[in-house]
Amino acid sequence: MNRFQDIMKGAQQLLKQMPDPVYIVDPDDRIVWVNDAFREHFGDGIGNFELQKGSWTSDGKIPIRGDDGETIAFTVLLKHCAGQAAMDKAQGQLDEKYRIMAENMLDAIVLVDSDAIVRYVSPSIQSLTGFSTKEYEGMDAFDVIHPDDRDRVRGSYVEVLQSKLPVSLEYRVIHAQGHTLYAEARVKPVLDSEGHVKYVVAVVRDVTERKKAEQLLENILDNVNAAVISTDKDFTRMTYCSASIEKIFGLSKQDIVASPIRMHTHMHPEDDAALMHEVKHQLDMGISVVKTFRLLHGEETKWIKMTIHPYLDLAGEVERIDGIMMDVTEKKRSELALEESEQRYKSLFENNLDGVFSLELSGFYFVNANRSFETITGIQFDKLHDRCFMGLIMDEDHASVYGALFHVIQRQESTDIECRIVGSAHGEKIVTITFVPIFLSGELNGIHGIVKDITARKREERELIRREERYKVLQQSLNRFSNDLANVMKVSELENRLLEEVKAVLQATRVSIEEVPRGREQAIMDMSDIWVKIGEKQQPVYLRIAMDHAMLGIEEEWLETAVHYVTILYDNLHLLEDLMKRMEDMVTNKETPKWMLRLLFQLSEKERASLSSDLHDSVLQDLIIWYRKLESLRSTAAFDKEAQRELKQIEEGLLDAIHQIRITCNELRPPFLLKMGLVESLKSLFSYARMFSNYEIEFSAEKLDYPLHEEQILGVYRIVQELINNANKHSQASKVTMALTGDNGRLHFSYSDDGVGMDLSAFEGSFQHMGIAGIEKRVFSLEGEVELKSAPKQGFHVNIYIPTNTQLKGERYGNLIG
Repeated sequence: MNRFQDIMKGAQQLLKQMPDPVYIVDPDDRIVWVNDAFREHFGDGIGNFELQKGSWTSDGKIPIRGDDGETIAFTVLLKHCAGQAAMDKAQGQLDEKYRIMAENMLDAIVLVDSDAIVRYVSPSIQSLTGFSTKEYEGMDAFDVIHPDDRDRVRGSYVEVLQSKLPVSLEYRVIHAQGHTLYAEARVKPVLDSEGHVKYVVAVVRDVTERKKAEQLLENILDNVNAAVISTDKDFTRMTYCSASIEKIFGLSKQDIVASPIRMHTHMHPEDDAALMHEVKHQLDMGISVVKTFRLLHGEETKWIKMTIHPYLDLAGEVERIDGIMMDVTEKKRSELALEESEQRYKSLFENNLDGVFSLELSGFYFVNANRSFETITGIQFDKLHDRCFMGLIMDEDHASVYGALFHVIQRQESTDIECRIVGSAHGEKIVTITFVPIFLSGELNGIHGIVKDITARKREERELIRREERYKVLQQSLNRFSNDLANVMKVSELENRLLEEVKAVLQATRVSIEEVPRGREQAIMDMSDIWVKIGEKQQPVYLRIAMDHAMLGIEEEWLETAVHYVTILYDNLHLLEDLMKRMEDMVTNKETPKWMLRLLFQLSEKERASLSSDLHDSVLQDLIIWYRKLESLRSTAAFDKEAQRELKQIEEGLLDAIHQIRITCNELRPPFLLKMGLVESLKSLFSYARMFSNYEIEFSAEKLDYPLHEEQILGVYRIVQELINNANKHSQASKVTMALTGDNGRLHFSYSDDGVGMDLSAFEGSFQHMGIAGIEKRVFSLEGEVELKSAPKQGFHVNIYIPTNTQLKGERYGNLIG
């Protein structure tokens, strides 16, 4: 084929050097190429070329067709009218050159007509077939072809006539002296001016030596259990495949050549996936691959070592893939057997820090052990002989250890177990044992054991779990304590709640709150007790704790946090309580100013917001950090299943605590109250309350035609919160109905439940029942009116009216704490 291309290049060179002008035009009559003679006569102005009548003539356009038979261009030869003789002379010279080339080519050129009769043959045919040109010309082109190949070659010839496309083929030739040769031919049609096949040209090459080399290669490959293949880059077509491929894959060569993908049908699924993905990716990148894969032949597994090299063209693109496959099954089996043998002796390596031992199968008696085993178990090495392994295991763990041993025997695979061993001077030890099967010549011969002392780790895990459980209790206490503080309105309630929580959580023998005169702290304070300052009255106020055991670090942190909560509220509540007492006196005398009530409520809201911020920025963030540390520890460290389960429960407890603190923060200061508006905020509050209440909540609201300012929104929201809290704690209601309407410049909120009710007269004129009193004060501070109606077993009913168009007095006082 390469020689045929060289001829074409030579022909193009001849056209270029022809003395007559020659040019080539495309199907649109645009000149795309001219020779030197054309430039000499007409210059480079191709676009302005016009044929001078009477001086130059042409024989018309000669079509140029591609391999598919389609006309792609036309050649035009110009002849000078006065130079016909010179033209004839040049033509003769050109013919002479073609003749020289044809007669000196090593490949034979055969010109066959449409009846398969040889019309021309180059002299090299004699060295190929033994026939002279005179003997060969006029013969049937197929007479010299081997009878077994004749029909196939004739079919290719017919295909060229019909498709007008070239083909390549190989066949055998009968030499004139009777022996057989192998030939390779490129067959191409020659078309006339009408596009019909006039001749068929075959460029024939002797490939006998190459075929002998291929046969020699086949013999070598067959002897070494190897096969050679060459495919296109997409592995869809074989360009070469040695016959030894049949022995390796168990498929016929014809089947593999026809469909190379069939080789994958016998591959192990895991290896096939690797070949189809990562190996193909490397080949597409032009990287050679050496890979060993498995072939499944019934119950037998073969190991094949494959070396594949991608062949790149001049542009660096993969043109084809060449590979050799070698059966390395015996070698692989030897390697596996050696690996099993090495594993047995490696596991008994004396310097292993873990205890290593081996057991025989009949009674699980010790065969051998290393020094680390002696250190862990306390059993001297020379006393192991004829000693049963199960005598080392505590009775309670015998069943699980037997199960692990029989698992290794039956499934012939390793397994782990955690158990306790006896005989140690320090009592029982907790160990993990990995049982590993020992194979000899493919048969189970014994069991290795690898033992690790995890006593200290288990104690640490238990301590960690105990501490985490304690931590969870403390966090739950903080959640509960912080929630309760949100409802504390008196210093005495705050002190009692603190004493109650400290005594219950820290299990203290004595807890009290004491005032210590300034300057006498050293004389009065007993240093055997814990003294923590919580506030100021007439004198500094201390929390005194007496304990018969030391506090843990996390308990100290809990106490510090709880006291921090109390300290924030203590002084303010003390001031508020004093102010409330004064206000009670003013109320008794009907002198309480509404702006004062509003100021007090604003102070309360400020403290709520401060407490919410402190909870969110300190305790909540610490909980999140501890949760992430615990999560990281659990995912990276090696714990047994029970410890993993318990640590997972601790994680979930931390998440619950984080969730509860977030809820508490939201209750102290609803973050989206002003943004969402009163109605939507109340709906959200009721939605959350429904999850924890045992009564039905019904709420309706009209669209308000006038805006509410911040104090009105917050005041109504707090009133509803208090009503919901009372319903949860006292009402025992099955249904609560609430409505929000607006009319004539007033906001009307109504509450009604079907609960146990109460005797309001018992609390009239008193601030002791802070829930109802707080509601009344809230409404009064907003220039509103409240109507309470209740009686035992008659439910509880509230109607609240708040003017929306009144400018509240004393706003400047509220701004002082804003």
